[in-house]
Amino acid sequence: MRVGLVRHFKVICKPDSSWMTSEEFDQWVADYNCSEIVPERVFERDNCWQICLSSDLYRASRTAELLYQGHVIACSQLREISMRSFMRANWKLPHIIWIMMARLAWLFSHKSQEEGRVDTALRAKQMVDLIESFGADNTLIVSHGAFMKALSNELKRRGYSGKRFLKPENGKLYTFEATFSATHGKS
Repeated sequence: MRVGLVRHFKVICKPDSSWMTSEEFDQWVADYNCSEIVPERVFERDNCWQICLSSDLYRASRTAELLYQGHVIACSQLREISMRSFMRANWKLPHIIWIMMARLAWLFSHKSQEEGRVDTALRAKQMVDLIESFGADNTLIVSHGAFMKALSNELKRRGYSGKRFLKPENGKLYTFEATFSATHGKS
C-alpha cells in the first residue's frame, strides 16, 4: 500500500503589513484560507493513484484538481491545523511572531486554539484509519503543511516507510509505503 502526501500549491496572500494586531492577524488567516494558488510545480502525473482525498479548503482542493485525473474526495478532516492569535491585543507584532505564537499555543493546547496537539494526533490517526479502510493500493492525499507532518508521523508509527520532512514543500510529492498488508493486518 502506498500513500502519497502533497502540500497544496503556494498561496497568493501576503499580509498588508508585516506588523499587525491580533484582529488583523486573525483576518489574514481567514483571507489566506480563501486565497488563490500559484501552481508553480507539478510533479509528473502518476496515473496509478486509485483514490485522491483532499482537504476541503480551496487551496488544497484546487491543487488536487490540478494533480489528479478523477473524482477528488473533499474531506474536512484533512484541513490545516487552524491558528488564531493567542491573545487579544491592539498593539502590533510582526506577522511571523503571530504565526510562531499560534503554533506554540497549539503545541501546548492553549485555549486560544481550536485544537491542540493531542487532538491533531487523533485526527491524523482517524484519517489513516480511513485511508486504510478503502483498501486501495495507491492513495493520494492533498493537505497542508502542519497537518501533513501529523499524518506522516502516524504513517511512520504504523510502520510505513518514507522520507521524513520538517516543513513540506508546496506541490512536492512525499510517498509512504506500507511494509505490511493494511487489509490483512500488520506483521
